[in-house]
Amino acid sequence: MNFPWLIGVYLGVNAVRDAYALVDGPDCALYKAHFIHGRHDAASTLLDVGGRHRIAFTNVCSRGVVRHHDEVVARHLRVLDALPGSGLLLATALPMCSVTGTDYGRILRDHRSEFRKPALEVRPSSLLGDWLDGYAATLEALARGLDLDGGGRRRRTAAVVGYLWDRNEGDHRGNLAELRRIFGALDLDLVSVWLGGGSAEDLRRAGTAELVVSLPYGRRAARTVARRTGARLVEADLPFGLPATAAFVRRVAEAAGRGARGEAFLDGELRRVVPRLRSVLDPLFLHRRVAFVGDPHRLAGFCDLADDCGMTLVGAIVTGRPGHGGAREGRTVLFEPPEDGVEAGRVLGAADFVVGSRATRGLLAEAGPHPQYPWWVEFGFPSYEHHALVERPFLGCDGALALVERMADCLYRLDGSRR
Repeated sequence: MNFPWLIGVYLGVNAVRDAYALVDGPDCALYKAHFIHGRHDAASTLLDVGGRHRIAFTNVCSRGVVRHHDEVVARHLRVLDALPGSGLLLATALPMCSVTGTDYGRILRDHRSEFRKPALEVRPSSLLGDWLDGYAATLEALARGLDLDGGGRRRRTAAVVGYLWDRNEGDHRGNLAELRRIFGALDLDLVSVWLGGGSAEDLRRAGTAELVVSLPYGRRAARTVARRTGARLVEADLPFGLPATAAFVRRVAEAAGRGARGEAFLDGELRRVVPRLRSVLDPLFLHRRVAFVGDPHRLAGFCDLADDCGMTLVGAIVTGRPGHGGAREGRTVLFEPPEDGVEAGRVLGAADFVVGSRATRGLLAEAGPHPQYPWWVEFGFPSYEHHALVERPFLGCDGALALVERMADCLYRLDGSRR
């Protein structure tokens, strides 16, 4: 995908239902939204049949960009601000505009009195970052500029900052329900999730949280929110897979002084979940070879899940730059994905089936003919052929069950095709 950093920004806009973004650049900025709207996210509202898209562009050309065009940017923002559905304005730029040194933050400050809605700059770094950087930059803009004065912190409340809400479908709605179930078991009210498909007002409720739980998609944003509000900051890993879920519960429970509640919750969860997993592991999963394609923050959890199911992870393709992490000692891990489709083909070709996104599809097609690739459980961004219409989490203990169920369906079909 060209300008993957911008795709991450669009995922952030897509995850705040009343956010509108202005991109300084030509009309190709709009077309990037098609990677998300109606393809990865069947419930996306980024684009509108009436033309009131939540992604707008200045449409400057190569000659216009070198001129002083502050008023062009301000005029477009005034239009977005006047829309009845807008609650938050974000401004950023494509590389051809950002390299000229235009100070978008100054433009927003100079015209602040003209806007009724919050107007924030997502600092452009399209030449350097990937989609995870773009998403994190969006969260950082919100953490720096959103009004978080909610009237003071409330006891027994928490906010999660750094959750990747990449679509408005049942998998992420299910994850939010799973997170609320975990926090509820710890006697904590989860008042805000960054980002969680809600409105700008829902994000502002993070200002009332006693505890800010940082997830890996927005570490810097979480630190900024905690510093601004005075909340206690707790950094945790994604609760993906059973070991990571247990670590997450214990980390939050310890920070909140509710260790006994956390252990009681985990004991009940394992008693409920483990027998269900055992019923399919030996006859179906044992000794299977699996490959993973996805973002680096889910790789560790999937490694644990593969081990728990008795499978061999033959390799992984991480859809992000190495700086995000994801390297595993003794495991073949390719990044970004690799420019060499042949190398990616070797990883996937060694597996019985693959769990992950279809980010490598174009690479493999360009690499030339290959043996038939294994069966695929589509999971993560982008997913163009699997959509969740009902709540089906992939985080927490119920999420582990749901993902194992999807993998089991794939393996039953695979075994049936060989008979």
